[in-house]
Amino acid sequence: MAYKLSATLSGHSSDVRGLASQGSDLLVSVSRDKTAKVWKRASPNEFAEDATLIGHQGFVNSVAIIPPNSLSPSGTIATGGSDNKILLWDLSDLSQPLNTLAGHTSNICALSASKDGTVLVSGSWDKTAKVWVDGQCRHTLKGHEQAVWAVLVLDDGSILTGSADKLICRWVDGSLKQKYQSHTDCVRALVALPDGRFASAGNDSTVRVWSLDGTCHATLQGHTSFIYSLGVLPNGAILSAGEDRSIRVWQNNESEHMIMVPATSVWSLTGLDNDDIACGTSDGRVRVFSADPVRLASSEALLLFESENSSFAMSKKTMDNVDMSKLPGPERLEQPGTKDQQVIMVKSGTVVEAFQWSKSDDRWIKIGEVVDAAGQTQKKMFGGKEYDYIFDVDIQEGAPPLKLHYNVTENPYSAAQRFLEKNQISLEHLDTVANFIVKNADGVQLGGGEQSSYADPFTGGNRYVPGQQGGQTASGYADPFTGGNRYVPGVSSSQVGAADSSGYTPPNSFIVNRQGNAAAMVKKLCEFNDQITQISELALDSAQINAIQDLASQLSSSSETSIDINEAAYGALLKSAVVWPKEKRFPALDLLRLVVANSSLPLSYVFNNQGFISCIDNASGFFKLLGESNIKEAFSKEDEINLMMAARSLSNALASEKGADLIWESHKLIIDALDGSWIQATNKNLVTALSVLYLNMAILTAKKGDDDQGLDILSAASRFLSCTSNPDAQVRLLGVFGVLARRFQLCKDSARILGDEIIVILGIKGQTDAVKRAARELGDFLR
Repeated sequence: MAYKLSATLSGHSSDVRGLASQGSDLLVSVSRDKTAKVWKRASPNEFAEDATLIGHQGFVNSVAIIPPNSLSPSGTIATGGSDNKILLWDLSDLSQPLNTLAGHTSNICALSASKDGTVLVSGSWDKTAKVWVDGQCRHTLKGHEQAVWAVLVLDDGSILTGSADKLICRWVDGSLKQKYQSHTDCVRALVALPDGRFASAGNDSTVRVWSLDGTCHATLQGHTSFIYSLGVLPNGAILSAGEDRSIRVWQNNESEHMIMVPATSVWSLTGLDNDDIACGTSDGRVRVFSADPVRLASSEALLLFESENSSFAMSKKTMDNVDMSKLPGPERLEQPGTKDQQVIMVKSGTVVEAFQWSKSDDRWIKIGEVVDAAGQTQKKMFGGKEYDYIFDVDIQEGAPPLKLHYNVTENPYSAAQRFLEKNQISLEHLDTVANFIVKNADGVQLGGGEQSSYADPFTGGNRYVPGQQGGQTASGYADPFTGGNRYVPGVSSSQVGAADSSGYTPPNSFIVNRQGNAAAMVKKLCEFNDQITQISELALDSAQINAIQDLASQLSSSSETSIDINEAAYGALLKSAVVWPKEKRFPALDLLRLVVANSSLPLSYVFNNQGFISCIDNASGFFKLLGESNIKEAFSKEDEINLMMAARSLSNALASEKGADLIWESHKLIIDALDGSWIQATNKNLVTALSVLYLNMAILTAKKGDDDQGLDILSAASRFLSCTSNPDAQVRLLGVFGVLARRFQLCKDSARILGDEIIVILGIKGQTDAVKRAARELGDFLR
């Protein structure tokens, strides 16, 4: 019988990017929600969540189960993610990681373990694979020109790596022994076959079967888009899945079964020992399919799955070539299929639907509506085929327009790439063409970003809003970091941000925020001072209050000119920022942010034997809280406000050469604190402030640092960019890429890998025009 749904495992809140199995009753899934989950079979058609593994600081993209060995008698789970780390988890105690393997400098997207549990291999966007033995890196495999998307440990001890450079390489004892070249696009998956051969698959939509001597025995065709994952069943059948939402089972080089899944992408799959198939999808679910009647899902679950499939939009690209004008009517469904799992299209009025024949059920099952089929839109002909849109595209001035054909359920990026390659046009135009499609077609776009709805707890109808310009309410808040009053010490057009020959100009000025209502800040500070007068040692006296009020008057009349702040006023300000209860510190911190941008005193003043940066840390917990943010619970509202002010104060210190030198002395400490700082942040203004500090640190590093220091910032910023949906932060982080790539060749090479996917996506579906423009310009420059 054909495969049918056995179980649906719901628990992840984002794409399931990796999946591994042990035997028939244990699954491990990893997700972009930054977690891994362990599932154990609870009944023939049910899996229960056994544990959630929390430890990664970014997306978790790869997983492998390491069989029991002398070091771990129960077996080990290995997970790899965009935080560049591999975490090892003992199956007998999943409460915390057993070990952390560090060494990669970019996202770890592939893991594979040897059958005896002694060797683990990892593949990364940093263009390398690493061989790990007993927790130590035995070899680093260098040779690929682009990201290593797939790795595989073979029974003879040799290792296969597949890459975005279209090559498969075989390594023995750390040395390259053989290359396999046949794929015409990125290699995304590898799997060992029981007969000693192996299979590969990738973006060219084919599965290829190889022997180790380099002979390609078969090219399996049937998928209509990228193939992301491969698996194998005990009987030797090859499993494949990908962007066309299908899982295919291949026997004797033929597609024996096809399972349609109601999700945009099937990212991962694995074969179980009992011949069941599990897959992880873009909707955050894991689904298990079985051909054994005993393990099938309940009739209600099967009906729900069928309903989800039937309502899913399909493209006619997933069909065989059919003359759309000659489709049969609903009466065709009265006739049986000619073979199991045959797919046909039926036109009923203006609606075209796809059906799949189920031999076991003796009926046709609807698997989707063909939204780009004849009759539903006015189709156009190109190359003998019908398309929803045929665009005239002007790529080059003076040249005749080229024809771009597009169907609405296609990925705009894929359509753009096909168009450019067909017409032998440089892929530097990829973002431009994809964005053209999005703007001019009513197609299915890539998934929308999450909108922030956070409301600052300190705001109100007539309350002082930390960091807000005078006269504005929270609803009319304008980001002060975009103001034009910025001072850049010693930066010339020949340095940071100089225009490239391509015309690209990354940000070239430190972002210094001088906007704010100083009078409102002092009013709030005085209000808090009145509330704590009963604690005499904390309250400010009248002379100190007067000094701060005089300071506020100077700030209100200052415009990028140095103010005359005395030590009494600054000492009082630091007292209220450092010593007061943390929920009452923000007015003093906000004033401190303005003072440091307009006076050199804070850079040399010592309070309680602490310099400026130490005072900022003591007032906000900047280094302590951010250093622990990856594993602790979410920040309190008070902590978020104080951290925001601290980040802005550090940025404003760059308003002078002396301040830039002071920040550079602590740049490593600051970058270490920033890495992962966004994970627990819910306040959108804090997220923006952190991204601004990232950008300022990138500009500072371009002036004072080297390529390795730039790469440290770039790697951390790429993780931040992948995790945030804040458009203001996205623009700043794209700026980090531009600044460092413009200054350091190593950073430019790494930026092409670190940001390849997210930059393209933001260029197509960024929430604001500013994000789209920044991503497209950066993408063009990097190419």
